[in-house]
Amino acid sequence: MEKEVVMIGVGSRPEGDPMGEELGMAEEADDQMFAAMAPRGDFTSRGLGPLVRGTNALLPLFGQSADYPEVEDTEVLPTDFVRILAMFQQAVEEAIEEDAIRDEMRIDLDDVRDDTALMTIAGKLEMLAKDKEFKRFLQEEVDGEEEGEMDREPEMETMSPEEEDAMMMSRM
Repeated sequence: MEKEVVMIGVGSRPEGDPMGEELGMAEEADDQMFAAMAPRGDFTSRGLGPLVRGTNALLPLFGQSADYPEVEDTEVLPTDFVRILAMFQQAVEEAIEEDAIRDEMRIDLDDVRDDTALMTIAGKLEMLAKDKEFKRFLQEEVDGEEEGEMDREPEMETMSPEEEDAMMMSRM
């Protein structure tokens, strides 16, 4: 009997794996979506520096390390940075809906065109990082997810005693 050995590098997918191809296409579509929503304008270190510092102040509340690197002057924000800002934007929207924070804390990436808009968002991120109600809201979200996972018990099919006997006899 001949064995087939498949070599897989870390982070790579086996060639011809349909699930891997679908996952790759989904990741590409995800990247394209964030690239399309990336703010475009004239961004310099004057606005990018405070935005990165605000981002790094808020990342630990999301269970991530506060080590996002400085961003060079650019006309389009990097996709991975947009992904983080979109995560913050979604959390802020949910917190506003739950009346955990004020409506003025809303983050709108659609209106970002210059350093002034970046600094406005940076200020909001800094305030959110210190906001006790926002921290409590995020913690409740995490606790709710953990409870949901713990509450789920494996579902077992129930059989009548006669069905159990028949199953046991069939195994003999």
